[in-house]
Amino acid sequence: MQNSHRKQIRFRPPLDEGKIERRALLESLAQTRLRRLNLIVAPAGYGKTSLAAQWYARLAAAGTTVLWVSLDPDDNDQAGFLLALIEMLDTAMPDGAMESDRGSLSVATLLSVLVTRLERLPGPVALFLDDYHLTQTDANESALARLLARPELAHVKFVIVSRSTPHVPRSALRLADEFRQIGVAELAFSDHEAQALFGGREARLNGDELAELNRRAEGWAVALQMVRLLVDDDAADSKTILEAFNGRNEDMGRYLAEQAFSGLPEALRRLLMETACLPAISRDLVGAVCDWDTTTAFALLRDYALPVAVLDREGRWMRCHPVFNAYLREAAEEAGSASRDRLVRAARWFQKEGDLLSAVDHAFLAGSPSLAAEIIEAAGGWQRVYMTKRGGPGLFRRLADMADAVDLPRYPLTTLGLAVVSAKTGQLDAADHYMALARKTPHSADDAVAQALRVIGVLLALYADRWVSAAELAALEADLTRESVSALVHRGLSLNMLSYNFLIRSDLERAQHYGRLAMQTFRDGGAEFGAIHLYLHVGQAAYFDGDVATAEECYDNLIDEAVRLMGRGSDLDAMGDVMKAEALTARGDNAAAEARLAWALPHVERHDAWHDLLAAGFTAQQRVLRLDGDTIAAHAAMDRARAVARRRGFDRLTRLIDSERASLLIATGDIEEAIRFAEANGLGARLGGDGPANDLSLRLRGSVPALLWTRIHMQTGDLAQARALFSRLLTQQKQKPHVVRAIELDLLDIRLSLAEGRVAEAAARLSDLLLTQPLTDYRALVSLEGSAFSQSLTALARQADLPDLIRKRLEAVLADPGKAEVALAANASLPNALTEREQAVMRLVSQGLGNKEIGRRLSLSDNTVKFHLRNIFAKLNVTTRTAAVSAARQSGLIA
Repeated sequence: MQNSHRKQIRFRPPLDEGKIERRALLESLAQTRLRRLNLIVAPAGYGKTSLAAQWYARLAAAGTTVLWVSLDPDDNDQAGFLLALIEMLDTAMPDGAMESDRGSLSVATLLSVLVTRLERLPGPVALFLDDYHLTQTDANESALARLLARPELAHVKFVIVSRSTPHVPRSALRLADEFRQIGVAELAFSDHEAQALFGGREARLNGDELAELNRRAEGWAVALQMVRLLVDDDAADSKTILEAFNGRNEDMGRYLAEQAFSGLPEALRRLLMETACLPAISRDLVGAVCDWDTTTAFALLRDYALPVAVLDREGRWMRCHPVFNAYLREAAEEAGSASRDRLVRAARWFQKEGDLLSAVDHAFLAGSPSLAAEIIEAAGGWQRVYMTKRGGPGLFRRLADMADAVDLPRYPLTTLGLAVVSAKTGQLDAADHYMALARKTPHSADDAVAQALRVIGVLLALYADRWVSAAELAALEADLTRESVSALVHRGLSLNMLSYNFLIRSDLERAQHYGRLAMQTFRDGGAEFGAIHLYLHVGQAAYFDGDVATAEECYDNLIDEAVRLMGRGSDLDAMGDVMKAEALTARGDNAAAEARLAWALPHVERHDAWHDLLAAGFTAQQRVLRLDGDTIAAHAAMDRARAVARRRGFDRLTRLIDSERASLLIATGDIEEAIRFAEANGLGARLGGDGPANDLSLRLRGSVPALLWTRIHMQTGDLAQARALFSRLLTQQKQKPHVVRAIELDLLDIRLSLAEGRVAEAAARLSDLLLTQPLTDYRALVSLEGSAFSQSLTALARQADLPDLIRKRLEAVLADPGKAEVALAANASLPNALTEREQAVMRLVSQGLGNKEIGRRLSLSDNTVKFHLRNIFAKLNVTTRTAAVSAARQSGLIA
């Protein structure tokens, strides 16, 4: 039932019971087309929402897709505003309701989600944004301006209802005749409409008096409505009523509200006074907050023509007009009404009903951030960051503004939520502060609290790029066996953290295992965005384990799902392209990698990213530049990457960049500068034999001091020292290096053996390398050793008379990227040509489509597409999509 009353009243226009149809104005609007930007702007009481509701109904009847959202002050931050618009689209796109974790997304990602969903709605679409003035901030107006500026959203028409004019660029819209504004002049009631509003009440106000009344009220709808209420009072005098209209609208409104209120039955007056503090009321809510039987009084609301809006189709929820409500609040305050107590009761009632957001709203209205913290705590605390589609992080941002007034250690789960939201927005000092407060809780012995402290501690370590101890990971694994960690969000996050931390320890099997479990757990909980993040961990684990095909499949799935959910250009789309670029450069496909990096790497550098994303992008970029021979650009890229690392406080990334700069200096023959740089940046010779500094399992990418100094000693001719240092490095390792590192070590061993004149040992190592490792998928590691080294490998194979199979494999590795597999495919027999379905799949592969998009085009499941691709690869004797396309074209199997 969570947020049920919000859904009833937030995404539907109020019912227009008892309101006069603005027929002339509506017919005028119907005679012209709907513009991109339609403004209905006027002060309170002019019938803006009533007109909008009537226009909404007419457009819906004409077949236009119409959507409505009533905005509120909670939406005044940009994330809340975008989430409100996305939730509005859920009413037209039910599939969006499955994404329970979108409330935790960044603003940039939310904007991408919104644009993608708007693009997919068939046009024309009219979006009604009521009470826009409550959310009118520079950030929200910037978002609105960006939506209006996008040509692909030309079919989306905005109808904005506001007390103040939005500050969005309108010149271009005016020139294109895509702007319309309806103001006070258009909204003011005509004499004919005023007569229709009064119906049979002309006896007390004759035609001339009614016209004079409307002239003095300047067509102000709410004033006329309250006068209509006064006219029903036998004691009302038309002359007195007319004399009231000699001042400002505010004065008239206050006077009329007072007069209308004084003529009501006592029970109804009491009800209105005691509930004036509530944003909206229902029979059940009123019964919960008042200490007397309100049944009869509530029924009277329908018997009197009060300026009250019915907010839902069932007629359960309603609210007084702002002008009338302003008077009621003032009167309640003067009478000493216990407004705070009633707001607290309302908060408790909404909490009992399962409406967390409304409960917290009323707690804040009551001026009780402690009550808000208590309600959030009872609802799961930090888990609400991930579980709430709308406003999850917003709850904590609001609480953070008043955190000084809350005894946070009493609410550890809520305090952990403050830590998570702070970390996600880059406020790491604040995150550490809240974490420290949470650890001071008197409830630390509680299992649920202790387990939450562990998982959030590991999460914050990821954001701060801090190392997590083996004991902490063991405790996290142990927590998963306990029944108390049954909530899908807690379980999914724990599995996610385990996957990531085992990945950076090179424990690749466990990284993939926990990654896939986390992905399924998030999907079971409807957390789609959390699930697709796991492709990054699983893909990297596969890449470093020598399974490039699975890695690329993970990255393709990530990109496909990101595009489906958010469109092109989102954070997740960029992350997928960065990781895919690393795999592409490994096999030497630099052109494809460079195209992806051109937009994706700057994007992840600017937005939400962690160490391994930036490290992968940097590694891929360096490979492209070094293999292109552009040393100057490579150094410039290092400068930019180092600035990003320093800005984010990523020390590991800084060390990776420094080690790569030293490697580049060695590769280009600048040995003296390499030595000086290494000594000055924590990579000095004294660390060459240091075990922890050279633990390869803790460094997925980049070099270590022992490797750098092995190469330096080789360059300076000190081969004995090079061999001793290299051998010591190998014996120091506590676990087997991952595949990419093992290839690098084998290549260095071969180079060193050749320098030492140990040809037989070098040949044996080369044979083992070509037979046991997928070197064609990592041929860039050979290319980075330089062309002279490649020539020495060819000479070695010939000199040592290596078997034909070994030589052919070496030729494939040393050939230009793509040509090796195509050459093998050209020599392969094709007794079974591609089937019609396989040809259809290949045609779409050649267009650059991923598996999911191919499946949608051909009405195939994801697994069926993979099955066809495996058959195609086998028939063409290739292992990559690029090689398959080239081979199929050369063989004439596709055009």
